[in-house]
Amino acid sequence: MNYFFLESQYPRRGFISGGTTFTPELGMNYVAIENPLPEGTTAEVELLSTVRNLKVDYFETITGTRHVSDRFKALLEGTKTNIQFIPTTVCYHDGRSVEKTYWTAHQLDRLDVFDYENSEYGRKAVIAASVQQPPRKVVKVVSQICLHEERIGEHEFFMLDYINIFKPIISKDFYEVCRKHKLNLSVTEVGNLSI
Repeated sequence: MNYFFLESQYPRRGFISGGTTFTPELGMNYVAIENPLPEGTTAEVELLSTVRNLKVDYFETITGTRHVSDRFKALLEGTKTNIQFIPTTVCYHDGRSVEKTYWTAHQLDRLDVFDYENSEYGRKAVIAASVQQPPRKVVKVVSQICLHEERIGEHEFFMLDYINIFKPIISKDFYEVCRKHKLNLSVTEVGNLSI
């Protein structure tokens, strides 16, 4: 498999998360927003008290936001992606600012590349039939994932459409670029993942 899930859990560091607030306020749950955020929007993240030292280049929050470091953002801007980067202030639970600069990565590309035939998931027959006969049903329980890699094209960083998995996917080639730039990312191979 040539793709990886980006994780918010890091070996020896544990789970990295927090809560995100936006200015101006969004007026609805962040996860439900499918459009770009208004020009001038900023974000603030307060990390959970268990996070004492943030040295990673990617993490997610319990509010559904995904955050990338300045260095990761620079690499992503050179790829085929439609991410809106929102300036974000990140601080520890005690109010101290973190050492790196972070951005909220809003509106990742969602690709319809889930292989309904070769993946394992709940209500397989019913959901697979809905692909051909709408309305399209969302896959909620997945035990094994396969992708139609030929449909992904040049996308290096994306989310799955019609699947209740909220982790972004990164290509193996782009992950190697990130490793050469010494980014601290935690990944899980898509093909071997059992959720």
